[in-house]
Amino acid sequence: MVELIAESLQQTGYFETEVETYEWNAYLDRVINPAYQENGYLPAIGLSGTFNPHSFCNVIHNSANVGACCNLTGISDPELDELLASARYGIDVVEDPQLRAETYDEIWRTLAEERYTSFTHFGVETAVTSAAVHGFGVWPFQEGLFGYALFSPQDGQVAWIDRENPAGESDLADLVTGGTLTGAVSTNPSSFDPPHSSDTTSTMLQNLLFEGLVVNDAEGNVHPWLAERYELLDVRDVGRAAYEEYMRTVGTTAEGAVDADEQVIVRHPEDDPAADDEVRVLLPEDAREAAADGTYGMRFRYELHEGVAFHDGSELTAEDVVASYEYYENSATAPQTFDSVLAAVAVDDYVVDVYAQVPDAEAERELPGIFVLSADQIAAVEKGGIDPREGVTPIGTGPYEFGEFVDEEYLEVSRFDDYWVGSRGIAEAFAWFDGLDAFPDGPAIDAVEVEVVPDDATRTGALRNGEVDLTYDVASGTLEDFDDADDFLVHAVEAGGYDYLQYPVNVEPWDDPRLREAVNHLVPRQRIVDNVLNGWAEPAWTPIPQIARGSGTADYEALEDAVRPLNEYDVERAEELLDEMAAEYGESS
Repeated sequence: MVELIAESLQQTGYFETEVETYEWNAYLDRVINPAYQENGYLPAIGLSGTFNPHSFCNVIHNSANVGACCNLTGISDPELDELLASARYGIDVVEDPQLRAETYDEIWRTLAEERYTSFTHFGVETAVTSAAVHGFGVWPFQEGLFGYALFSPQDGQVAWIDRENPAGESDLADLVTGGTLTGAVSTNPSSFDPPHSSDTTSTMLQNLLFEGLVVNDAEGNVHPWLAERYELLDVRDVGRAAYEEYMRTVGTTAEGAVDADEQVIVRHPEDDPAADDEVRVLLPEDAREAAADGTYGMRFRYELHEGVAFHDGSELTAEDVVASYEYYENSATAPQTFDSVLAAVAVDDYVVDVYAQVPDAEAERELPGIFVLSADQIAAVEKGGIDPREGVTPIGTGPYEFGEFVDEEYLEVSRFDDYWVGSRGIAEAFAWFDGLDAFPDGPAIDAVEVEVVPDDATRTGALRNGEVDLTYDVASGTLEDFDDADDFLVHAVEAGGYDYLQYPVNVEPWDDPRLREAVNHLVPRQRIVDNVLNGWAEPAWTPIPQIARGSGTADYEALEDAVRPLNEYDVERAEELLDEMAAEYGESS
């Protein structure tokens, strides 16, 4: 894809391009470095979002995410920041979904006009399994590849191994328990510590071990999980300036960041660390005090299941939930956690109140959006230290427990015998479950072995040779071969994400919007889909995939009609802009 774009640029005669490639984790470390935004390079990367339309615009365009995932090039536009906030936060959009959808339409149009980013295509999430794998289903987000397929009662989804009968029309009446599923992943997990890793492979494997307060089904509906039930207790019409009396004054750095060791929960909206020597901020202890005094935007109450066991035998309590939220402070995923969370407070041993800073239209999904970890383990490690490479065995409440991990080679997990859902039965565990009586009380598969195989050809060869049962990230041309073969099944669903290029807007001449517009018109989106991906994708004329359009646009067809012309391949328009710039910049530039 990148080579095709580079070739398109060079054909104008205005560009000399060079493509650099890196091993994935090295690339991730490279681009999520605050210094990266100053080098003038164009990073190409993929974003996996959520059912929340905010996840497809905020993380890569909000100035609060510079140097985090995934504002890689220092995009900082105060008007856009304000627009992004207004689409999600405030009593108006909480109470009026239509207003929220219309505000997102304004965001998509703004992004199309400013062209800070070129979105290339929406992916199709695919996996290939051998005929021994029955009942397999693909989650729209790659990080759910294993966890979702193995046990997801919210969608009646469970996979099993039957090596005697080939998969095809099998149903729950044919379910076989036991066996080991062997899969191959393309990259080594960077960490088993959930808040301190943001790469897809790490989250994919963590999903086998850890669980959250709630779970989403494939349409984004929220169901209680570790929480037996939850409810919204109240909503208060407050803005972030309401926390002023609880704030402290701290300094700023030469780079324009807040100089505070603790997690900044809220920064005063009138203060700017890039311009001010001091700013007012709300720190965690102050946030809890504000919540106790009744200053907050929303309050949700989560009542936990009693008797849920961690893998070390200890019982899940409210203390673990509160400690988990605190452990997410100053982590890789903190910007996405504390864009809404104000505080988590234990009410009693099995009840937790989670507060939002301001009214949040996505609070039901986003506030409980963390993995719940063991408070004892958190207390025993340095932040980021829950990882076997640090001599620490990850402890969760999930259906599988950690077995063995050899860095760069493989992971083994096995079914947790005291898994809480299995102990009480699916119907008792989840009042909302309305599936078939034959649905099992936990995963059908006993163990999962995951091999790290970076090379695409080697990974697909291992599947063909029967060395693994499952793989993903298969080249589109090879997908066709597997789709035509009798011994394999290709599973596909439109993905909740896209690939994109991000322009270094703070480096000349990329600060000139004409250059960004010209290059955007030289991105051959349809050719990428047809010639590179063999049709296993959709051109991204807008930045919002199918899965988030429900609350993310008032009228998608009207939006595409308005935005698509700004993103279509148009060499003539690109060359007009480049000629105009060349006349101003001079031949030497």
